[in-house]
Amino acid sequence: MRIEIKRKDVELISPYTYSRSRDLKCTLVHVELRDGEAVGRGEGAPFESFFEAPASETLEQLHAVAGEVHDRLTPEELLTLLPPGPARNALDAALWDLEAKRRKKRVWQLLDLPEPRPVRIMYTISMAEHDQLVRELEDARRHPILKLKLGSKDDLARLELTRGIRPDAELVVDVNSGWDIETLRAMLPVLERYGVKMIEQPVAPRYEAGLREVERSIPLIADESFGSLRDLGRLADLYDGVNIKLDKCGGLTTALKIIEEARRRKLYIMLGCLPASSLSSAVGMLAAQFAKFVDLDNQFWLKEDIQPALAYDNGWLHPASPELWG
Repeated sequence: MRIEIKRKDVELISPYTYSRSRDLKCTLVHVELRDGEAVGRGEGAPFESFFEAPASETLEQLHAVAGEVHDRLTPEELLTLLPPGPARNALDAALWDLEAKRRKKRVWQLLDLPEPRPVRIMYTISMAEHDQLVRELEDARRHPILKLKLGSKDDLARLELTRGIRPDAELVVDVNSGWDIETLRAMLPVLERYGVKMIEQPVAPRYEAGLREVERSIPLIADESFGSLRDLGRLADLYDGVNIKLDKCGGLTTALKIIEEARRRKLYIMLGCLPASSLSSAVGMLAAQFAKFVDLDNQFWLKEDIQPALAYDNGWLHPASPELWG
């Protein structure tokens, strides 16, 4: 079996702006496994402003283990070969895709999961300046669920503008750790008034112990505070759910384990993403079947998507064809 590792830097359609950064491009890392005529593909998204590590680290991790990737390597064994992160996510996806091609089955069949169905996804509105914000909201009219980035001094104006242009939209917000506890308390009645259905990572991890004392009717979902299975016990009495990103937890194999435990703890599941192509979302679609909130809009942010891309219509993202993945 041969492994091929490639880096691709992709421009974004618009600046991706949130409380910690403003990005104009993203890096994608592709892994291809070849075993005879069977080819398995996977993708990792080492988004540097999110991980605060250079994208080169993902490539270095993959090249370091390339010699240990053999034709009998399983996704379970991969858990001990690489740490959680985009490198393991890319290789995990390629292993599942390769096995599906070898056995002429779909990955959901190999995992004994129900056949995936289309899922309703949210579309992200960045923390842009006024003119770009208006453009993003106008361009998002085909998306019925919006995820509005908050966490600045202009939060009220952004909410008002969003509701002015999109009074019809189902609305959730992502604060990316931009508030403290008192700001969250002050904002909760405001968000209720604007019909917000969920708040993602309202406060920085250093403040989150105070969430125990915050009464709310809107569920809080942990993102930056949540990375792996071991975090669930710590977060279960602070948040109402967790955002599972495959690039963060290290792939579909781990994500399914997290989902099982999160459901046991009666936590909401959100399936999230980082800017990446339809190849990344194709893998995420299997985990998204178990999620209350699905944020798989990553491919819409790229100037150039992989082909064949995932099909999308009126808020519904459709499962991948076998030519794409799985």
